[in-house]
Amino acid sequence: MTRVDAHVHLWDPGLHDHAWLRSTEGLNRRFGLDDLVAAAGTVTAVAVQAGQSAAEARWLLGLAACSPHIAGVVVHGDLGDAAAVDVIDALRTEDGGHALVGVRDPIGGGTRLGRPQVRRSLAALGERGLAVDLLLGQATLGLAYQAARDLPQVRFVVDHAAISAVDVRSGGLGELAAQLAPLGGLPNVVCKLSGLGKATAAPGGVGLDEVVQVVLDVFGPHRLMFGSDWPVSTQWSPYEDVVAAVTRALGGLTADEAVAVWGGTAAGAYGLDPAKSPKDKRV
Repeated sequence: MTRVDAHVHLWDPGLHDHAWLRSTEGLNRRFGLDDLVAAAGTVTAVAVQAGQSAAEARWLLGLAACSPHIAGVVVHGDLGDAAAVDVIDALRTEDGGHALVGVRDPIGGGTRLGRPQVRRSLAALGERGLAVDLLLGQATLGLAYQAARDLPQVRFVVDHAAISAVDVRSGGLGELAAQLAPLGGLPNVVCKLSGLGKATAAPGGVGLDEVVQVVLDVFGPHRLMFGSDWPVSTQWSPYEDVVAAVTRALGGLTADEAVAVWGGTAAGAYGLDPAKSPKDKRV
């Protein structure tokens, strides 16, 4: 089967401002398609926004238009802005616009998910068949559940297993499981096994196998997808080590379940075109 990496980033600080990169050692440089292919080989990926400009979104869509390696793009959207969906509509008409498969507003903490304008934007994205990625911070899992419950027509994708939304070092993985469980009960919510390096690689961190088991128990394999979070993940592990660690953690899956995690769930959630995929990268 073709493996889909449902969460990679591409950026060029020389073209677009990424303020958060300036204090991140080793990442404040260009990471382009050539770097991705060098790290991952023949890969089919979903590129997720790293900045907050329409210019970056156009750049990512342009890369998707000319490369078989980018099957979809998740762009930034300020969902609290009444014009946000108009901006998304305009992007979909531009070069590579067919690859715009999702929108992410890095909501983090606070109450944005409960605001009326954000809810209206979410509903409009659902009407357009676009997925909504959720990058959740502390105390936002409850609001995410309420939004997904109230908007069953919207496909929500929980990034990074919501590992940053719970203090697993003090509360333990039982707390993560308890807070994820309501989202796990909603059929319009899927989850990414991505971005786990910070929580699992540092001294005193939680075990990757344990995190994967929690998320498997909550969502089941048919609502999980793999994402490397490359190149952010390179702060802790090379690309191939990320893949190997997740492969080991998922070793007990059936063939059908593995197909879902390594590509099927992402293809369904994002409406990816299987015809636009390099064919020789298999797991």
